[in-house]
Amino acid sequence: MQPNNIDQTHTDISVARLSSYRAMFRGANDHELYGIYCWNEALSATLFRLISITEVVMRNRFHVALSLHLYSHRSVGVKDSNDWYNQLALPPKSEQKVRKETHFRHRRSGQLRPKSPAPSPNDVVSRMTFGFWPKLLDVNGIPWGQLLPQIVPSHRYKDSRYWSVVKHQDALYARLDLVNRLRNRIAHFEPVWKQGDLYEERRGRSGSPKPSIELPAPSSPAEVIARLKLLHDRITELLKWLSPDRYSDYTASYVESHFNWICSAEGLAAYKQMQPGLNMPLARFKRELNSILARHAMVRVHRKNRPVGTYYPILR
Repeated sequence: MQPNNIDQTHTDISVARLSSYRAMFRGANDHELYGIYCWNEALSATLFRLISITEVVMRNRFHVALSLHLYSHRSVGVKDSNDWYNQLALPPKSEQKVRKETHFRHRRSGQLRPKSPAPSPNDVVSRMTFGFWPKLLDVNGIPWGQLLPQIVPSHRYKDSRYWSVVKHQDALYARLDLVNRLRNRIAHFEPVWKQGDLYEERRGRSGSPKPSIELPAPSSPAEVIARLKLLHDRITELLKWLSPDRYSDYTASYVESHFNWICSAEGLAAYKQMQPGLNMPLARFKRELNSILARHAMVRVHRKNRPVGTYYPILR
């Protein structure tokens, strides 16, 4: 999107917001900074799509496992979608989130009363935020050693004895929390490239050492790209633990190809010059294929004004 008035565009975005871009991407002029801002938006969109796919699978895995577990004592009527959230002593904030969906505040008395008809468990579950799910691991009385192999069935460790160990549950919590924090950053329109120190995947508990720093905060565009690729890899690994099929669908999709192009030195350079992709007819694409390969350009190909596909260069 080419700006008509670059000065006004910077004002509309906020000069203060763009100051962090200027500090990281040193030497960029006003037009290039705007291109990098667009690069961040494109990165955010592709990562958010991946996180959304992962979130849907994650909540369904928790929902089915807890439904079957908490109603397994019933001889009949056991379903994989039940109101398990009403049977647990949830953390206060989690309970508030559930009651917001299952209850209403009476206009006269101000008291919370159950909705009638009650919303279905599937409806309630679908409205829980990403952060609701890792907090469930802190709920007492749940045999997570038995349930986590059902929730992450393709994790390399499948034994209930492994998942009964708190530090292993904490490692999964840390992975879920990592994805949730990235999701919130995107949802609040914060620069996705702006990352702090990366800590090892465990939780700081009372009496235990604090998690150590695995990687310091990125301090250059190259480190920014490397960190974003690492975060992408950790989200896709989580998706694979949850569902190999959805993982395969994602890795074969346009979304991942688009991310790989954007999250590269070539992608950053293209956005910086506000030329994130070329558009050309199929015949020209065939004629100029060698030069396109040399330029490492992304090309949207069309034939008779109809899109044919998008070419993504293989970046090494």
